[in-house]
Order: sequence, then structure tokens, then C-alpha cells
Amino acid sequence: MSTPSRPTRLALFAALLLLATACGAGSDAGPPVPDLAYETFDGGEASLADLAGEPAVVNFWASWCPPCVAEMPDFERVHLDVRDEVRFVGINTQDGLPEAQRLVEETGVTYDLGLDPDGELFREFGVVSMPSTFFVTAEGTIAHRHAGLLTEAQLRELIDEHLR
Repeated sequence: MSTPSRPTRLALFAALLLLATACGAGSDAGPPVPDLAYETFDGGEASLADLAGEPAVVNFWASWCPPCVAEMPDFERVHLDVRDEVRFVGINTQDGLPEAQRLVEETGVTYDLGLDPDGELFREFGVVSMPSTFFVTAEGTIAHRHAGLLTEAQLRELIDEHLR
């Protein structure tokens, strides 16, 4: 019996990793939210550990990302409807503050906003595309991640499914 080639071994490893991930998808505890501090848009400092005790939607966005810009008004509408139950945090990543502030003013978002200019939070969360949204339980674990644009209806559905 011959040994499988390196590409075959890598494909088998990837398949096993996907299977293991899928098998764990039904568990109550996902990975913990990275406990990193970040600067807020108003010059203060916050940490994702501050989310403990309440479910949250954490959205990574940038002014140079058209889908990010497109979904921000939908996020604001949902935020206004569920702000007593679910906290929203928008993390502007790898962007300039003037551009980010201009977009916030244009879209009118009022939820908590943080800065990730060097992409540290982006990397720690394992973000692979923009925008990316994470649904965080009150216990501080990531219940679900979504890569790509979310509509208002999709966002409401994911909040109901993973945070309520």
C-alpha cells in the first residue's frame, strides 16, 4: 500500500478539520472573543471584554469597502430596534480616522464604534473578508460569524437564531 501524496494528505486533513468544526457547531460554547483593547471614536478606550454579560453584534468595516458602506444603514435600523437586548459594536479596520468619521456621519450610525488601524483585532478574530460580522453571546463566546454583506432581514434572522 502506497503513502498518499502530500496534496492528498492536505486535502484529507482539511476535510477532517471541516468535519470536526461542523461537529462542534451545535455546541453552546464557541471560541472566546479576543480580549483586546481598542480606541473608541470619541478618543476613549474600550475592550471587547466589556461586552461580557450582554449579547453583541461585532461588525468589522472600512470606508473603502462598498459592501460595508451598503450594510451600515441596515445595521443602524436593527440596532435601534434591539439596543435594549443586543449591543452593537462597529470596528473600523485598516482605515484612516477622517475617512471613517466621514462615513459614520454620512450613514448616521449611532452604535458603539472602535478603531483598529493596524488590523490587530481583524487578525485576532480571524477575519477573512470584509465586511465580517460576529454574533457574541452574553458569556463572551462567538456563536456565529458571517463573512460578507448582511441585509436588515438577514441580520434580524441571525440575531434571533444565535443571540435570543
